[in-house]
Amino acid sequence: MKDFSIQTRVYIIATLIAGFLFLAFFEFQWVWMQAWQKTWIQTILLAVLGALSLLFKVEGSTNRTHYNLTFILYGFSLILLGAPQTLMVIFVAHIVEWIWHKYPWYIQLFNLSSYIVVAVFTNVTYELLNPTRTLSTWESALSMLVAMSVFTLLNHLMVGIIVWFARGENFAKSGIFEFFSLMLDLVLLCLGAGLAVIWTFNPLAIVLIILSLYLIFATLRVPALERQAETDSKTGLYNHKYFMTCLETELSRAERFNRPLSVVMSDLDLLRNINNTYGHLAGDEVLIGVAHILKKFGREYDVVSRFGGEEFAILMPETSAEEAYPITQSIREAIAAENFMVPTSVSAIKATMSFGISEREGGLTGMDIIHNADMALYHAKLKGRNRVFIYSNDGFNELFQPERGPSPASSCPVADKENNLSAAPILTSNVEHKERAPEPLIEPDQPAGPAQTRRGGPAMNTKQWVNVYIYTLAIAALGLFSLTISAIPPVDLSAVGLFALLVAAAEWASIDIYVRNTSVSPSAVLFIAGVLLFGPMGAIVLGAVIAVVAFIKHKSPFTRFIFNASNQLFAGMVCYLLIRLTGSDFRDGSILFQIIASMLAGLTVYLFTSCFVAIGISMDFRVSFRQIWVEQFSWLPLYYVGMGLMAFTLVYSYLRAGIPGALVILVPLFLLRFSQKQYIDRTKNAVNELKEKNKMLEVHSSEITRLNNGLLDTLAEVIDFRDPYLLGHSRQVTQYALLIAKELGLNDSQIEIIRKASLMHDLGKLGIHTSLLSKSTGLTHEEYEVIKRHVTVGADLLHKSQALESLITIVLHHHEHFDGNGYPDGLKATDIPLEARIVCLADSIDAMASNRPYRKAMNFEMIMAEIRRCAGSQFDPSVVQAFEEIALRTGPSLIKYSAHNNINSSYEEIPVALDSSKRDFEV
Repeated sequence: MKDFSIQTRVYIIATLIAGFLFLAFFEFQWVWMQAWQKTWIQTILLAVLGALSLLFKVEGSTNRTHYNLTFILYGFSLILLGAPQTLMVIFVAHIVEWIWHKYPWYIQLFNLSSYIVVAVFTNVTYELLNPTRTLSTWESALSMLVAMSVFTLLNHLMVGIIVWFARGENFAKSGIFEFFSLMLDLVLLCLGAGLAVIWTFNPLAIVLIILSLYLIFATLRVPALERQAETDSKTGLYNHKYFMTCLETELSRAERFNRPLSVVMSDLDLLRNINNTYGHLAGDEVLIGVAHILKKFGREYDVVSRFGGEEFAILMPETSAEEAYPITQSIREAIAAENFMVPTSVSAIKATMSFGISEREGGLTGMDIIHNADMALYHAKLKGRNRVFIYSNDGFNELFQPERGPSPASSCPVADKENNLSAAPILTSNVEHKERAPEPLIEPDQPAGPAQTRRGGPAMNTKQWVNVYIYTLAIAALGLFSLTISAIPPVDLSAVGLFALLVAAAEWASIDIYVRNTSVSPSAVLFIAGVLLFGPMGAIVLGAVIAVVAFIKHKSPFTRFIFNASNQLFAGMVCYLLIRLTGSDFRDGSILFQIIASMLAGLTVYLFTSCFVAIGISMDFRVSFRQIWVEQFSWLPLYYVGMGLMAFTLVYSYLRAGIPGALVILVPLFLLRFSQKQYIDRTKNAVNELKEKNKMLEVHSSEITRLNNGLLDTLAEVIDFRDPYLLGHSRQVTQYALLIAKELGLNDSQIEIIRKASLMHDLGKLGIHTSLLSKSTGLTHEEYEVIKRHVTVGADLLHKSQALESLITIVLHHHEHFDGNGYPDGLKATDIPLEARIVCLADSIDAMASNRPYRKAMNFEMIMAEIRRCAGSQFDPSVVQAFEEIALRTGPSLIKYSAHNNINSSYEEIPVALDSSKRDFEV
């Protein structure tokens, strides 16, 4: 405290004095008037609960935010007991917290004193507005609201002043008066005041409110960040791990129901050229742009992911390879037509993508399907890139595609989203269940297929059957309603109108969360309560309100509006009729009867609405009803039991205290909404921060990679510079090795290791004297043994760098021969690492294509003949075959004569014997 300014210390001391004076005055009055004898049990219980709530706080959306129930206790105590008891609760709770957490004395005493001052002024305000402390009038409800507002504002003001004095942060900078922070405190205080009102009518009803609080705090534990762990930070698509999980799940379902499933593998063509020409940041921009196109053309239920590097994968459930082909062609055309703007280029960059498609067949695993799609992808690459091929057991197919219109999107056969029942908020509008579900298998307004009716007309398509189902449900719901028209009890239309407004507000305020097209709202509680209170009138009015709001907010088609309204009305009427079958009226029943009826109403609404939705999805997508219901709705029953209990508390308060009582009980619902909003907003901010940090790390990583690559290139030049005949040798060997590696289909990590090892393959020659390296006559046996040591010297040098240890085996064994006659260890065949076999051939090709002191360079035909002759002896035959296929496509221009410009000579066809001078083409 000694480090604080004078005004800070004065403010703290003044607060401490005021707080303890108020505490002494009110507690003395409490004891002297012997009021403690009536309320000491409640005071002790509230003090214990207050201490526990401060010790065990619920972590909020970040590790710096917490929630506790103390404000609920303060609001309850101020309204029900008064200032002396509330001050005692505050004192005990903060003293226990101080002992437990061992905060600095001045911090905890300031908090304690400021709460005491705030509580005193709040009590004074409440008694001025409501001197009789009655609880059943609208004036009393207004006075509670004003008093709790005073508590909130004064508490924030006192804390804001100390922050301003101690840290120099004004109110705007500290955010002490942020709207959500104020509203959260106010709602908690009002909830406590509402509990005090309920306590005066029936103390046992408090248990119901406490149970309903579970739904509020459960929302704070929603694992929203788990979605971030499933996405690629650069592109925003799903990552490899999530794709594989979805593939196994969908494949199991497809096998179980014998449904089609396809996987599309795609690879960006020549991304390295873009990186080398415009920089890695430009390549990243292209990847992001391609990801946006893939996401745009992906259907509602497709899983689009970044598989790794520049490779992407799309999982297409309920789709055969032939059906996936036109969609994939549309994606390919859109990418080819796109102009990618990057900061490192004035003009736009063009890019293309190759695709391979594979379909589920009996007995294939997920990895088998991916492998087949990969094979089709590589076939597309070999056929010139920017193409789409389907894998089949007979080969690779490229289907004929008709001419398309100007917009690739117009030809994409995306299914009719207006008939997707799962996209509507129809369960109870509490959970807008729009998970990825298969689109309709048949295009709207097209024949269902060759099948004909007995009269010769076309069969009804899926959309028509779904429409029949929707209108049948509407007729059934209206039929149930008509049965009760003559017996509808009189209702308070103003109360029905109020509930309708509250339902509309709750549904309109539904919050979008991370699961695509998913939102939450508390309107289901209001709907259930309205049905219990107002019977058929509540069911038809509130159900229609929910449907209208969804219709306007989501711009839904009219058929969806009909379905939503009918679904709600049918479920509400069933609830009402079940209660009538008991022979009792809900309003006149006992507390126990009302509680049980409310829970059963919640379950009834859940069962009927979820079943109707599942039936619609089952018809729309031709998927098992049981599968849809189990996967999408089976986890909800306990939530609807809780909603039934919350609906009961709302009904109970309305029946006992009218509209003011109902408004008080709505506080937990608004707290639920605010808690959800704050959690989601704060989590979004955390996610965005994490993404930005990941981007920065990627930029730094790319920069480090670029610097490392530059160092390797420079070191390779240094190695070659020691011999004028070898200038450019390492770079050219690297180019040959990369071509061979790609032709063999090696993965990106293997190719990168080969690139580095090729640059470093002659590192050990730094330990060999230049006179020996450039000797123009044949080597003696002793000299040749010295030359051979360069592979071990190079390997030893690489051991000193942990980052280059992966290159050691390649550098050490790139002079091994396939027949076992190489050095240093005489390895043969597959005992030699494949990467070393590739570098061996690449090294020898450039050696033959370069002048040496003891011979002239060989031409293209001679080099090709020589490597064929040595296939199986010096070289791996499969590696030689890969290079021959490259040469067949490219021709003589494939061979570059790396050191020709440095030595005056002509290319003469001079036969070279490998053994005559103890020099092979590798050296």
